[in-house]
Amino acid sequence: MNIVLFGIKGCGKSTYGKAVAKKLKRAFIDTDRLIEESYQLTRKKKLTCREIFQEVGPVGFRALEYEVIQSLQDVQHSVIAVGGGVMLLRDNVEALSKKSHLIYLFFEKEELKKRVLSEDPLPAFIDPNDPDSSFDRIYDEREDFFRNLGPEIIDVTKLSDEEVLTQICKLSGDDGK
Repeated sequence: MNIVLFGIKGCGKSTYGKAVAKKLKRAFIDTDRLIEESYQLTRKKKLTCREIFQEVGPVGFRALEYEVIQSLQDVQHSVIAVGGGVMLLRDNVEALSKKSHLIYLFFEKEELKKRVLSEDPLPAFIDPNDPDSSFDRIYDEREDFFRNLGPEIIDVTKLSDEEVLTQICKLSGDDGK
C-alpha cells in the first residue's frame, strides 16, 4: 500500500513525505514535481507549478493533476505527496484510494495562514489584492471537503516533526522497524 499525504498548501506534505519515505525505505513521489516535469517535456518550458497554474488556469491545471494521478496507477509501496487541489476531483480520490492509505494533514487555519501569506511570491490561488479573504475562502472550502473524504486525519499544528512521522507510520500500518 502507498501512503498519500494531502492537505492545504503549507501543511507539510512534501516535508513529511520525504521524511516518512526515508524512515520506511520507500520511494517518495511529489505530484507537483511530476507536473513540472511533464509540462517541461510536453511544452518545452521549465516552469514552477505556480507559473503553470498562471499560464493554463485552474481548469488546465486540474487536468494536468489528473494526468499525473492516472500515471501513478501502477505505483506501489511509495509515499505520495499530492498538491492541494488534487483531492478536489473525485476521479483522483478514487484512483488514489485503490492502493493507498489517505492521510489528511490538518493544520489550524490562523497558523497556516501566517505561513502561507508570508511566502514570496504568494501562491497562485491567493488574490494579492485580498490575501486574507482569499486564503480563508480556500481554506474553508477545502477543510470541509477534505474531512468528508473520510481519510485518516493528523492535526499537525502543534506536533513535533517526530510526532507527525510516528503518527503517519502508525496510521499506514508500517512503523519502520
